[in-house]
This record gives sequence, C-alpha cells and structure tokens, in this order.
Amino acid sequence: MDADLLSTPVELPLKIDEAARNRLQQRIEYAFRQTGISYLACTFPIEEVDPLACLEKAWNNQRFHYYWEKPSENFAITAGDSLIELSASGNNRFQEIDDQRKAVIDATATFSVTPHSYAGLMFLGGFSFFSEIENSMWDSFEAASLTVPEWLIFKDDKYAFATVFLDTNCFEDDHALYNALADRLVYLNKITSKARAESLSAPASKKTNVPSLTLGNHYQRWATSIENAKKAIKQGSFEKIVLARKYSTARNTAYPPTSMLAKLRHQYPNCSCFLMHPADGSSFLGATPEQLASFQQQLLMTEALAGSIERGHTAEEDSILENNLSLSSKNRQEHQFVVRDIEERLQAFTTDLRRPHRPEIKKLSNVQHLYTPIRAELKPEANILSIVEQLHPTPAVGGFPREQATSQIREMEDFERGWFAGPIGWLNAKGSGEFAVAIRSGLLTETEAHFFAGCGIVEDSEARTEWKETNLKLKPMLSSLNYD
Repeated sequence: MDADLLSTPVELPLKIDEAARNRLQQRIEYAFRQTGISYLACTFPIEEVDPLACLEKAWNNQRFHYYWEKPSENFAITAGDSLIELSASGNNRFQEIDDQRKAVIDATATFSVTPHSYAGLMFLGGFSFFSEIENSMWDSFEAASLTVPEWLIFKDDKYAFATVFLDTNCFEDDHALYNALADRLVYLNKITSKARAESLSAPASKKTNVPSLTLGNHYQRWATSIENAKKAIKQGSFEKIVLARKYSTARNTAYPPTSMLAKLRHQYPNCSCFLMHPADGSSFLGATPEQLASFQQQLLMTEALAGSIERGHTAEEDSILENNLSLSSKNRQEHQFVVRDIEERLQAFTTDLRRPHRPEIKKLSNVQHLYTPIRAELKPEANILSIVEQLHPTPAVGGFPREQATSQIREMEDFERGWFAGPIGWLNAKGSGEFAVAIRSGLLTETEAHFFAGCGIVEDSEARTEWKETNLKLKPMLSSLNYD
C-alpha cells in the first residue's frame, strides 16, 4: 500500500496518531491478504454524541437498524446497514446461530484505537419466543437472528467510539478497502455532526388512553383463557402459566420509531430500551424492565422479576401499595416460582451463586415489581448463547414448570408472540454481552402498532384483576405512540 495513502485526512475526528495509522495500514494489508480472513472491524474514538439522535439522522425504512440503551447507566449502542446476517430456526436454533457466530469471529481481523472491551466485532439481535414463527405479521423476523452491521456507534459514561465493519471479499485490493473505510467514516461524520447540531425530535402525544377494562369480546376471550388456565392448574398440568394479549391500533407514519424511543428512555430510564428493524421490515421496539442475563469477565448477572402492582399517586399511597405487593401471597408465590427456576437452570453453568433472601421492590414510573437480583461466577466452559437458551423463557414470561406451561400458551392465546417476550440484546467476540426479555414492547408495521402485555396466572388469579394488570403494562408503549 502507498505509504502516504493513510495519511490522507479523514473527516471524522479520529484522534489517531502516526503510530496508530501505521498499525491501521498493517491491519488492512493483513485483512486483505491473509487466507481465511473475510472481514475487518475498525474502531475509532469519536466526540461524545447521542446515539439515538444518530439513529434518527440515519433512519431509512429500507435498511437494517438496531438500538440498545440503558439510560440510567449512560450506556447506548446504535447501528445501521447489515453486513452479515446470521439466522436459524427450530429446536437447535441457539446452537446453530452460535456456530455461525464463531465462524465469523474466526474470519474477522480487528483494529482499534480505543482501549475498550466492547471495541471490535459485535453481534446484534435476538430470538423469538417460540422456536418457529407461524404468523405473517412477523415475516421480516427470523426465529433467531444476529446481525453484524456496517457501522456502529457506542457510548458509555467514559467513552464514545464508532466501529466500521467491512467484507474484504468485496474489494480488489487494499487501496479499495481503505477507500471504503474512509467513505464509511465520512458518512458517520455527517451523521454525528447532524446529531450534535440538531435536537432529537420527540413530538408530544395527543392521546395516551389505555384500552378500556371492558372491551366486549376481547375481554370475554381473555376471561375464558384465564379460566381454562386455572382448570389446568387444578388438574396438575402446571403450577403457573403466563398469558398475554395483543392490542392493535393505527399509527401515525409521519413519526419514525426513534420518536417513540425518545419518549420511552425519558419516561423509563431504569429500563432497557431496544429496537430491531430488519431491512424492508417492521420495527420491534420497547422498554423492558427485565434483564435476562448480562455477561462480563466470567460474571453472570440476572434477575427474577415477577409480581406487580401499580404506583400510588402520593408517597403514602405508593408505600401502601408497595406493602400490599410485598405481603400478597399470590405475588410472592409467583415470584418464588421464578427465583427457584432460575437457580435450577443456572446450576450447570455457574458457581458461587448469590442472591438476597427476600425480594426487593423495583419501582418504575407506572408500576412496581417484586425483584431479586442474582449473581454468579461462570464456569470456564460456559457459553453465552447456551445460557440464554437455558434461561429462556423464564417463568415470568412462560410459566412453571417451563415445558408443561409453555406448551399450552399457543392454545390459550389468540395471537402470535413472535419476538415478544423473547431474548433481545447483543454480544461481542470476547465473551461479553447482555440480553433482556422483550416485554413492554410492540411491533410497528407500515400502518399499525401492535402492543403486547402479559401476566402470570396461578390458581387464585382473577380474570378482571389480571386484565387491569395488562392494561397497566400496555401503558408505556401506548403513551409513547404519536397520534394526529
């Protein structure tokens, strides 16, 4: 490669010295010429920027987009344009997609100027609730999907960086490969510059009504499902099942999904905000309070989140409701199912598992939950996606025992869950990652919004009470939707 080619100024503020440029030159030459290497991932520091604003400036319905944010932790990832799409379906989908992921890792060369453990190759996506998707509403989604994007922007409380991913097989020589890298950086510079210069749009909702408690046939179908579930529990088929409902409404297509995310992250800063938008597809997005699992340096963090009650209008009322939740036998029973099940599933993968003896209370803006954080050390041979498979679905979204309860969900619900309540998140090539349970979520099509909410059914559940709970859980997504 021409020695001064890489000294050509690139418009992105790279903060890259001569030594780093030399390393970049060597890495490009290596990636292009090394047998077995097909991909190159290059990470550069950038000035701090709002990743959601970047997503809004880059938004294109015909292209892949991804978003992940934990506002309370000042942690966000946004990405666009698909370079590599991994997919699978069926009972072995977790293993199949992990095998594909490992092959991509082996075929990727990396370069980074940023001393961050999340620099380099990243996989973004998730999994449907069931091993197969059986409804055309979810046609743009696979049962298992991980994507390596063409570009990614990351921000936490200390670092901001951009990563560019390239397929070396698409270029005739290393000059062309470098030029493509430079072009991508120029594109990202335009996005980040616009994001810094213009405020993020978040139009105020003109309508935030939660569906009525008495919705005629909808409620009657719900009540029938609850009674059928309680009969199955009494007959010993399972101890708990989680049933959900779908609420559909028209959406104003003048507003992109980023406007909903802007509201969700503001209203629910302690939740994980997410978006998955396949190219030419619908958008699946939400703000979930439930972490499935987080992985970092052989440490596993997960949680049990089950048992819910509304927030009070005053501090006194809120405290009374919190106390009622803590003392509720129905909610304590439901929560204990989840704790016990998670501990059993993690035994084969972990050591030194720790949790508090009594559940805590997690307060969100519209609801409070019984909550038990769980921490454990991973065994050296533990695999992230194997653990995700083992944890999904938790009793908080499936039931207990798992197999007996989840096998009945499709018969008792009147809609296809698709990615609702499935694992969604990200992971890198170094053993770090995070997946959440995709609840408090919705699917945006060209003209409609479909929102989902569920609740745990045990022997003493009441249909009207559970209906009210699902209304409460629908509120975050309904309140974020823009209406004319």
